[in-house]
Amino acid sequence: MISAIILYYLNMKPTHGYEIQKFLQVSGTDQWAKTQSGSIYYALTKLEKEKHIKVLREERTGSRVRKIYEITKSGREELHREMAEELDKPLSPIGSMKFFTEPMISTLSKDEINRIVSNHIEKLKEQREYWEKWYQIKIDDTATKIAKITFQMTIENIKYQILWHQELLDHLEDYIKSSKGTEEIIKSLDFGLIESDNTLSDEEQKLQYTVKLKNEILKDPQNALVNLDKIIEELQSRIK
Repeated sequence: MISAIILYYLNMKPTHGYEIQKFLQVSGTDQWAKTQSGSIYYALTKLEKEKHIKVLREERTGSRVRKIYEITKSGREELHREMAEELDKPLSPIGSMKFFTEPMISTLSKDEINRIVSNHIEKLKEQREYWEKWYQIKIDDTATKIAKITFQMTIENIKYQILWHQELLDHLEDYIKSSKGTEEIIKSLDFGLIESDNTLSDEEQKLQYTVKLKNEILKDPQNALVNLDKIIEELQSRIK
């Protein structure tokens, strides 16, 4: 999924690996994706070899050289394919990258999302019926308690997966608007310029920025950029 996140970000604007890394840290996505800085640069190299991205230019600051990448037509097609594939995967295990598809949901059309998620819900309902049937057959007075708990956990997990996907469909317009707000923030804000606040832990910094950005999107997705002025000013003051 790390390649899809990189393609998603470059689909918003050309940038370098460090900014993408900072975005993952600030949003807390690195905890879901279990990404290290090395894995991002490895993925960038791989995507370049596959012609999904290309180097737009190189920027030199002293002895440091940063490659500025941009997405290609092939990359946009690959992003579309990966998003559609991810949306049809189960929400498991804990930390599944599918939880991060919400801010990226506008990558697909509304009709595609409806089709993929509706089909996935039907498959989940079939799974739930299967496990409920076998629960009735297998779990009786002779069954062990751990067997009973195992069946119950499995059935409840499927029920929550259905709820997650049904919520997405029921309020799809809202989630698409929120996703577009996230896109506008990425386009307007250089996450690579965010400096660390030494008085806060890494986790506290992630929570602070994530809450601010999320609140601005939810408050008014259509005018998220206007409402971000104060946040941008604060971030800029940190690097002066």
